[in-house]
Amino acid sequence: MSMGLSRCLVLLCAALVFGSAPAPAQEEKPKAAPEKAAQEEPKEPGKDEKAPEKPEESPYLAVLGGDVYTVSDEVIPGGTVLIKKDRILKVGRDVRLPEGARTLDASGMRVYPGLVAVNANGLIAGGNKARDSFDPFTLNVDLGLAGGLTTAQAGNAAGKLTRGTLDGHLLSPSVWISLTYSSTAPATRRKLREDLDKARELLRLQRDHETAKSLGETEAKPPSEEGVNKDYVKLLKGEAMARFNADSLGALLAVCELLEEYPMRAVVFGGQEAWACAPRLGRAGARLVITPRDKAWADERLNRPSGWTIENARLLHEAGVEFAILPQEQFISTGGITGRDLLTLPLEAAFAIRGGLPQAAALRAITLDAAKCLGLEDRVGSIEPGKDADLIITDGDLFDYRSFVQWAVVNGRVAYDKQKAPYFAHIRPRAEPPTPEQLLEEIQRAAEAQKQAQEPAPEPPAPDEPPF
Repeated sequence: MSMGLSRCLVLLCAALVFGSAPAPAQEEKPKAAPEKAAQEEPKEPGKDEKAPEKPEESPYLAVLGGDVYTVSDEVIPGGTVLIKKDRILKVGRDVRLPEGARTLDASGMRVYPGLVAVNANGLIAGGNKARDSFDPFTLNVDLGLAGGLTTAQAGNAAGKLTRGTLDGHLLSPSVWISLTYSSTAPATRRKLREDLDKARELLRLQRDHETAKSLGETEAKPPSEEGVNKDYVKLLKGEAMARFNADSLGALLAVCELLEEYPMRAVVFGGQEAWACAPRLGRAGARLVITPRDKAWADERLNRPSGWTIENARLLHEAGVEFAILPQEQFISTGGITGRDLLTLPLEAAFAIRGGLPQAAALRAITLDAAKCLGLEDRVGSIEPGKDADLIITDGDLFDYRSFVQWAVVNGRVAYDKQKAPYFAHIRPRAEPPTPEQLLEEIQRAAEAQKQAQEPAPEPPAPDEPPF
């Protein structure tokens, strides 16, 4: 008998003697939880628990596929405008999008800078408390955005139509310094020239003082500013812009005379007869705010050009004069002649196009050149990297009365969506993007059609044989 077999018999005998075989080793059971822990009451759902955090919205917004009218440069067909927060980051065709960027599909549409309304009423509040007086929930703000307006000026303040918020609304609390220099008020003209002479003399003395200090004359005293209008000093230093009102040729020539003697940045409102002195206005560097349909018939008693002409804007443009276009009614109207108010500002510019003004110049007159009249061209008026993200997306040519603003973006935020606003949503509504289920069905249909196309066509049946 082998050693292994004998060992097995010994173990079997031991098991019979003691009544059981040795039990196999068992895993150690986990220790019971303390009694106190077992008696704890279950927590109510949501109690002492942090709510799940919402995913942060991407700071990037991309407008994709539209023809981008930059105004400051060429048109980019099928371009992309990439926005980060409230600024334009990139503009072009092959723009790489950051992961998670929000998008607006502008395929087949046009992308323009937000329109600038000079001297508007009822959209923003002017005065010292312009920001506190602005109501971002009024009907006029909605309608202004629907008309493509994103920036407006009222009183002496300029601001944005920031629908639903005050953040980023105020652009400038003080736009112009108003001056009166009428050809029919010699006393007023003389007083203004005297005050400007004092301001110019102060600037000369200040320059002399700075020169003396640079040469080491420490005892040189600064000139006294007593009796000098500080606003006029700002005008002559180029730190502020003057505003004049002048319609007739005589009044316009008087303003040119003043600007030639006292060079300064200036905006002239009116300009009905500006076409008659357009080259001189261009040499004086004056900007204008004109209304192409503001008619005044020629005076037959005069032996000089007078009155209104449909070619006013064209002649100013050819003379190098920058101008903004303003409709006759500087407010939002819901019951009037189309194109007479700010709701359809581009139609006033379209009338200037009818008079021979190039369409690109007409676009500048309600965007970039209008921003220059407000001194805000470094922020609004064109689509350029670094500028404020104020855009409008239209479903057709801006100067076509049938076109609608589909979206308005102000400070990088979608402030108006035609599909969600109650005013024009029912007119030619946009096609909604397909749902994932619809996309899946479309893919399945395309695959089935491709499969059927690849299957060989059945052979035609053989013709019947003749009976003989």
